[in-house]
Amino acid sequence: MAEKYGMLPSEILSKATTLDMLIFNTSNIIMLREQRKSRGEDINDTYDPQELEELYFNATGKTKDGEK
Repeated sequence: MAEKYGMLPSEILSKATTLDMLIFNTSNIIMLREQRKSRGEDINDTYDPQELEELYFNATGKTKDGEK
């Protein structure tokens, strides 16, 4: 974000909203995954499967059993 918008990291921390930081973090993870994939490296440590499941269940309202 600092590179893209020409701001110092301290400026970003003081001016950014939670959404800005979430977008920044997500874009960095995506770039890291793409770099690792292009080098043929393992990308499994760039995400937490349990966290993804929790996000899915929270978004859909379903439980692990598939019930709402």
